[in-house]
Amino acid sequence: MCYRVILCLTLLLTPATLVAQDSSGLTPEQFGLRHLSEYLSLQPDDISFRPDYTEPDSFRLQIITDLMQHPLQMVDYTEALRAAHVPKQPEVLAGILFTDLAGENQTVRGRPYRGKPAELHREYNLHYRDVDLNQLLTRAATYLNVIFPGSTEMMLSELTPSQREFLRREFKEIVVVHEEEEFFTVEQSDSVEKVEEGYADEFVEFGYKIDPDPVVAAGIDCLREMILEVGNLQKRIRSGGTSIKELLSTTGYLPDNVDRESYLGLQTGWKIGGTGSDYYQGDYQFILDLGGDDVYDLEYDPAHPHGVIIIDLGGNDAYRTKSDFGLASGCFSVGLLLDFGGDDRYDAQSFALGSGFFGFGLLYDAEGVDRYDGDTHVQGAASFGLGLLIDEGGRDIYNAALYAQGFGFIRGIGLIYETDGADSYYAGGKYKDLLRYKDHYLSLSQGFGYGLRPWMSGGIGGIIDLKGNDSYYSDIFAQAASYWWSLGLIYDSSGNDNYQAFQYAQGAATHMTLGILIDDYGSDVYFGKGLMHGCGHDYSAGIILDRHGDDTYTAYDLSQGAGSANGVGLLIDSEGNDRYFVKNRLNTQGYGNPRRDFGSIGLFIDLGGDDQYLGNGQNDYYWRTDSKWGGGMDIELNPPDSSEANQ
Repeated sequence: MCYRVILCLTLLLTPATLVAQDSSGLTPEQFGLRHLSEYLSLQPDDISFRPDYTEPDSFRLQIITDLMQHPLQMVDYTEALRAAHVPKQPEVLAGILFTDLAGENQTVRGRPYRGKPAELHREYNLHYRDVDLNQLLTRAATYLNVIFPGSTEMMLSELTPSQREFLRREFKEIVVVHEEEEFFTVEQSDSVEKVEEGYADEFVEFGYKIDPDPVVAAGIDCLREMILEVGNLQKRIRSGGTSIKELLSTTGYLPDNVDRESYLGLQTGWKIGGTGSDYYQGDYQFILDLGGDDVYDLEYDPAHPHGVIIIDLGGNDAYRTKSDFGLASGCFSVGLLLDFGGDDRYDAQSFALGSGFFGFGLLYDAEGVDRYDGDTHVQGAASFGLGLLIDEGGRDIYNAALYAQGFGFIRGIGLIYETDGADSYYAGGKYKDLLRYKDHYLSLSQGFGYGLRPWMSGGIGGIIDLKGNDSYYSDIFAQAASYWWSLGLIYDSSGNDNYQAFQYAQGAATHMTLGILIDDYGSDVYFGKGLMHGCGHDYSAGIILDRHGDDTYTAYDLSQGAGSANGVGLLIDSEGNDRYFVKNRLNTQGYGNPRRDFGSIGLFIDLGGDDQYLGNGQNDYYWRTDSKWGGGMDIELNPPDSSEANQ
């Protein structure tokens, strides 16, 4: 890491000084950052990390490399993600995230398998009469039978059979935690750790040959076409141009001995349901359900990977899985679940609910009050691919145990995008953090990016939530946090939100990595023990930015703008009557410890309001802490006009 120290005189400001400098062209947080940096003999550009501090690996994402060199640009990047989604067009956000999946120095992106003419023009007998329905089924069949399998083969083409088997069995164990490990002896725990390290060593030898681009790109193309075809059907139904009964009208009676595989929509693993309460059980490739309160009991065998497309037009549905990878999971392929209406319940095992595991998994729920439950690698989670959960309405509940709710592992981007409703996110409570505590649990979720130190760089994990009074509950490693060359983020646009965590959370980054939490509007509560509220540890940058509202921040130590071991921690609160509480004044509220010669940076910035402090800070004041480059300020950037106040 390289801090460029400024050799110049710095203007010393006195307590309670109001800012009178010209801030035109700068956002409040940009102005505040520049102002406090000057006070501490720094410049904002000093917040930068050299990409060659560690030897680059083959799995690093280009966007992570760029942001490590310019960590303050995390704000712009996160805001761009917030603006990336177009309602009723999930393929737009997926396409943008695909762009961000580019590897470091990758100049050419893999494209989907295009297919040979004979493959693409397979002839089916028609069972249904409706032209638009048959077109939808034909397009789905082309992807499921030709493009997805061909794209998977392109992704894995350079691997041997034993290496492919390794991905299905051993690589999965790098992610999975077993409950019985809580009761292991020290020797047993060490043995498990050594085995997993061996898996990582083995994977590094060939993992660089895997290119998830063809599968992810194929999934996005399919998603785009499915959304278009379903939209055409819905328009015709709403306008009275057709009815469900007419859509399901068939060409005639089929004798018992007919070759059903030759009829479009009747293939093995295919089902078309009407408006009744249908029941689906087993391992499917394609389901189109036209309405009703349906029950899905789904399975998936990763030893025989295939694409899955499920489209449900309405009803209060119950989706359940009896195996991992069973629901909205792209496991060595593409898994799409599109639900267009109703209050739905999603109960999954692991690797589901918008999970990309060497593939593309998407769960799109257009409306309704929904509940999502899963274990590990669920609810917008990805490893070597893209995992996306988009919910466009309703008051929703998310429950998961580990690596979930916006989780990005190696060469992966996992994201939850929520547009409306007072939502609840809970992650943890199952797998204990035995290395640190006997009574706390790992979360590694809720906007969490994760890499394997020191073998492989991580990905991007995020939550974007636009409206509602939301609640975020977790334990250790969560809520816009990350570990090892990755990025964890949360952007919550509005609502009175409640963030509860224990450690490594709420804009925290550890070991050469990045984390950012942005909350635009609402009176919010941020609570936890330590390494949070804008904390960067070991060549990392952690940022928390709250722009409006009367907020409360509570932490014990190494928080509220804290840099440790050459890290950077930044807290900015732009407006509101806020309260800041800490237990340990020695390493909080603008603290940068002096380790490794050139030290760390910790900046605390409050730009308005009548604020309360327990710690180093003070309302309308500037301060330095006993550290390398650490301090804070509480100012009125835009003080009220006294003449107007007296009118």
